[in-house]
Amino acid sequence: MNERAAAAAPAASKPRIAYWDNARFLLIVLVVVGHMISTVRTDSAPGFALYAFIYLFHMPAMILLSGLFSKPETTPKAITSTVQLLATWLLWEGIWSIIRFAVEGRGPGPGFLVNPAWTLWFLVSLVTMRILLPYIARLRHPLLFSIVLALGSGLLPAVGTAFSASRTLVFLPFFVAGWLIRDRGWLDGQWFVQPARWARIAAWGLLGTLAILLALTPQLRDVWRIDRWLIWRDDYLTVFDRAPLGDWQPSEWVWVSLGGIAVTAALLGLAAAMTLAVLVVTPRRRSAMTAWGARTLYVYLLHGPVVWVLRETGAVDAVAGVGAGGLLLLVGCGIALAVLLSLTRVSRVFRPVIEPRVDWLLRRP
Repeated sequence: MNERAAAAAPAASKPRIAYWDNARFLLIVLVVVGHMISTVRTDSAPGFALYAFIYLFHMPAMILLSGLFSKPETTPKAITSTVQLLATWLLWEGIWSIIRFAVEGRGPGPGFLVNPAWTLWFLVSLVTMRILLPYIARLRHPLLFSIVLALGSGLLPAVGTAFSASRTLVFLPFFVAGWLIRDRGWLDGQWFVQPARWARIAAWGLLGTLAILLALTPQLRDVWRIDRWLIWRDDYLTVFDRAPLGDWQPSEWVWVSLGGIAVTAALLGLAAAMTLAVLVVTPRRRSAMTAWGARTLYVYLLHGPVVWVLRETGAVDAVAGVGAGGLLLLVGCGIALAVLLSLTRVSRVFRPVIEPRVDWLLRRP
């Protein structure tokens, strides 16, 4: 995600690397497309397969990129960046409250701020991860520690949507891995900087195989509602109750715990493999999407109200009702919306609500 420090970096600062901005844009497109088809995902087998494919890895990958550009430090710059994200979250909680009051006539409920509004969970999780990183970085095995937290979070029903706690813990390994990638140079090898042919073939092979398997399993939504696992909001007992694996629905605590840990480990492992595959095949050269990828925070926050309006007016349902052509149209609309919201004019107009100034809140170093 871009921030004011990145968007208005002085000339003396390090130039942005085209590759990472390309990766950001590709992932934010998946976010918009995923939200565009979310409410109609169970209407057709192709829609369910596409939704499952996207949600298997797109947010873990975005979290990893966020961790890659985070540091375990409390410098004035790092504090300012984190405070700005916090201010953006609070501002957009207010914006969503105004929208819902104007359209639905209901004010903030008892879960206001405690349960982040729709897409805002990402900001809360990111702020929390940044605060935790300096402490986790002091550990001997930070990645292993974060994995244990991720797998163990589903054991506790109390860990839920409040302040995005469940998603924060589940995705924490990707944030920590992102930091370690940069800190320890895990992806500095030539095989990644200029991927060899075998690496690209393997990456495309993994992504293509998974896409084909999902597409050729039209009964998946009847056998396993994997989509309910991939939202990462519920404890193991709840998610097994809502989305058993076929006839397997454990009820005893031991089997629920072991089964939940096993499924979560498998899904997160698959997400890690898919994330690496996408990073391998992402274009390295500068192009139009490089500039778009520098403004992904704008796309992330601004697409929400647009998609919400399309849902509430019935436009999404009407288009999806056409069939396969409607699904493709929704995907195309999602891509077009991501490009539109990435334009420079949009960032100029909406900068005050996306990157609010917080200098007045902080004491000068």
